[in-house]
Amino acid sequence: MPLPSSYTRTRFSSTEGVSSDISNIHIPALRNAYLNCKDSFLTFSVVAKVNGLEMPSTYVDPAAPTDEEKLRDGNLLLDPSGACSFISSITVLQNNVQIQHLEHYSKIHSMYAVAGAGLDSGGIRALLSGSAYFSGDVLCENGTLSQSGTPATRFGLVAAGSSKSATTTPMMTFAIPLMGLMSTCNLPLSMLSSGITLRINWSNDVKNSFYCQQTISPSTQATITTGDMTFTNVTFDAGVSVLDDASQLAVERENNYKTQPVSWTGDSYYAAIRNTTATELGTATTANQILGGVTYTSTKSILYGSFCKPTESKNLEPSNLPHIAHDSLRYRVNGVEYPRQPIDTLDKMVAHTGVVTGSTSQSTSTGLMTRDFTTSNFRPKTGAALATDIRNNDRGVVGLSLNNWPAMGATSGIDTRGGDCSVELTTTGVASIADLTSYFVACFDVQYILEDGVLKQAF
Repeated sequence: MPLPSSYTRTRFSSTEGVSSDISNIHIPALRNAYLNCKDSFLTFSVVAKVNGLEMPSTYVDPAAPTDEEKLRDGNLLLDPSGACSFISSITVLQNNVQIQHLEHYSKIHSMYAVAGAGLDSGGIRALLSGSAYFSGDVLCENGTLSQSGTPATRFGLVAAGSSKSATTTPMMTFAIPLMGLMSTCNLPLSMLSSGITLRINWSNDVKNSFYCQQTISPSTQATITTGDMTFTNVTFDAGVSVLDDASQLAVERENNYKTQPVSWTGDSYYAAIRNTTATELGTATTANQILGGVTYTSTKSILYGSFCKPTESKNLEPSNLPHIAHDSLRYRVNGVEYPRQPIDTLDKMVAHTGVVTGSTSQSTSTGLMTRDFTTSNFRPKTGAALATDIRNNDRGVVGLSLNNWPAMGATSGIDTRGGDCSVELTTTGVASIADLTSYFVACFDVQYILEDGVLKQAF
């Protein structure tokens, strides 16, 4: 029978009321309390000031905007990856001692959002979790939903006083689930000697979260130059279970945590980065790269995706959306090739990614990795005038599972501490106007150990 307890939604607020770089959220050690991280969200509001050319501006007459004002209204778009694009890194600390750190968080979150696309990928939750895409011929005004259920990346009318060279977005509020420690565990707050701190490092580059729609006429093409963002109302909303005294004593007797450590397992992520040059993309070649830092006891999978750089491509491509820029790839882990044959077709890429996430399907019309929205050999837009307006954004990732089949879902994977992990990338040679940044995200098992009220991580 379940132990008698109460369950409430609790909001832990940031110690900084307004921030442009770091927000700290303190979660105290509470009596008889357990934090349900699986039922939690990071909530925040953001206002961006964006400088550039042909930016959305305030209507002279809101009741009758001119054609030029209507055209500029769609020039600035929110990255299709959604709210995760605003986050640079996430750190969990106790007494200022680091427990877990996820660098390049926006890229990791975006890659897993694309890889895990499924039947629930279309709808308002997709926009909150960062897995929405802009589709169809009909523009959606003010962030509303289209009939197909896929949210648009437009955010509504800009603030009063915005001009063609400097625009201010309306306040946008998001609530997104987090990856890592604060995503799945049932954290025993009652067993901690002191509380934990969730530190959010915000992105300082507006180009990582906004981009410009490519227009038919070069004279009306918008370009982002600089900008800044302000974050407010930052909270961590989670479910908290509080046991009565008798139930808490029963838990203490069963786990004996005052004299023995309590441990559980979870997932963590590490991103290895490689610069993929335009010269390499435009030449038929095979490149090998050692993925430094992928040295863990149980490396379970690796996810690949290439991103447009914020300073390249004239801001015509979202900078936080992954693409498949190469024609094939294969890994070598501890001297053994994975898989035996290169992953050299889109079907193979989707199939291998499906093993990692368990939910990727090309038959899902509202998914992110479908035959209509995923291609290999991606190249950034040239910026030349288009015959038609293009609003759909290509996206895709390639995953490889290193798990043994009998150990799926358990602590498994490959021990990569004593050997090298490298990747072999092949391109057939299609011209590119800009370099790309390729990310290789390793997912590995970690063990959380709670001893004498102190939380630690081992991997």
